[in-house]
Amino acid sequence: MRAQSKPFIVEVKSSRRAERRQSASIWGNLDLAAVAEEIAEELPQSAAAPAEAADAQ
Repeated sequence: MRAQSKPFIVEVKSSRRAERRQSASIWGNLDLAAVAEEIAEELPQSAAAPAEAADAQ
């Protein structure tokens, strides 16, 4: 027969430490999509045209 184990209680205590953040990203809350759109608007249209022409072939 198997030996019986004693019952036990798991107690979860609150932490005294400050809340942990998700991650300490070097980008912070920077919206990279918005930055990419802004850069695309600033580029001269002639520089973007050859890339589009190459994709069409």
